[in-house]
Amino acid sequence: MTVFLLLYLCADATHTDCQVFPAQRWKGPDAYEQCIGTVPGLTKALTAPNRELHRFVCEVQADGAQPAEHKAQPAFIHQSFRM
Repeated sequence: MTVFLLLYLCADATHTDCQVFPAQRWKGPDAYEQCIGTVPGLTKALTAPNRELHRFVCEVQADGAQPAEHKAQPAFIHQSFRM
């Protein structure tokens, strides 16, 4: 298994306009656990305002797959519709 640590650099706290950068990669059966263990320290190292804007995400990739150009997905927006 291959896991990528992705850094989402977002323009605002809604996380709808983000650029994604691969920050680190792990391979092996405990790769996800290694990635998850890294996230709290990296997040703590960000300044308080940047913690609201930017985030680290661990993403599992199929072995042999290269990290594609990631396009950040907008955050799910909860809406209610009335008829």
